[in-house]
Amino acid sequence: MKTQTLYRPVGEKEMLLIIESGYKAFPPRLEWQPIFYPVLNEEYASEIAENGIPVMKPEII
Repeated sequence: MKTQTLYRPVGEKEMLLIIESGYKAFPPRLEWQPIFYPVLNEEYASEIAENGIPVMKPEII
């Protein structure tokens, strides 16, 4: 099985829940939190963490 690294910013409490899962699962998102948006590139993940998920404009799609 090939491992794929996904990046997502997490807080301390969320990190503890990830550790409790044996690093196998992200905890469920809270109602007010945005959707889970995994990315494969750490630089892009950092950009999302700072600026939010970019919104696609209809003319680009």
